[in-house]
Amino acid sequence: MRFEELDAEKARRLGSEENWLAAQDLVTNNQVHFRYRTPDRLEAAVQDNDNWYPAIVAIEDGVLKSSCSCPQQGEGWCACSLAVLAAWLEEPESFLDRSSLKDQLKQYSKADLIKIILEMADKVFETRELLKEESPDLDTLLESVDHIIAEAGAMSAGETAELEQKLRLAQEKADRLAQMGRLSEARATYFYLLDNVYGLEEDLGKPGLFSEDLKHELFEEYCQLIHEDRNLDRTLVQQEIEQLESRPAFVAGQLNFSDLKKNFLDEVA
Repeated sequence: MRFEELDAEKARRLGSEENWLAAQDLVTNNQVHFRYRTPDRLEAAVQDNDNWYPAIVAIEDGVLKSSCSCPQQGEGWCACSLAVLAAWLEEPESFLDRSSLKDQLKQYSKADLIKIILEMADKVFETRELLKEESPDLDTLLESVDHIIAEAGAMSAGETAELEQKLRLAQEKADRLAQMGRLSEARATYFYLLDNVYGLEEDLGKPGLFSEDLKHELFEEYCQLIHEDRNLDRTLVQQEIEQLESRPAFVAGQLNFSDLKKNFLDEVA
């Protein structure tokens, strides 16, 4: 299944009639914000009075699954998740392609990115609050990944989307480290995320527990940070790569370091 194949009738049947009508009201009243998409995932922040709820709709094994932090989530498809689908049906172009956006931002210079961030801070209150946050601490960040992975053992399959959302929050903090020039710490975090994601799939015997989109994104960013770090600890990185390549689930996922190792080893020589 693809999101492009979805129609209003299919979306309406996912939840109750009451929640579908409430979802349409949320869209009509412009309460579905920060819309993003990937091939198998839609996400947005839904505003309900003074509360904001991150809502995710994902395609897992050809079936639509929802995840949201609102009080209704345990009762099936909530109005927030349905609102994400209603917003997609009404205006799919309003959902930013996260992968394309990252590729586009990589083309900007550091000065251009600083200018964009400052302009956002002038217009979006949440951006100012984000800039006020303390710098991420590597040890604390890695500990947070440990806690997320520890929670995963008790989670059901339907809660995987919620787990991925938590991992993406850790990923965003790693990106902040990179933006601050702390490339080795950012790379270490990405390695830790990759190793734990594949390690958990291996331990549970579920190679498809996490979405291929998440794993591919972590892999690409990890490789990119290796290329960008001029003060790279090559011995440590070689050890990281060897550890990842020893994971059967990593090999089965058809991700490999052949191109990176060729350039990496050429540079060492």
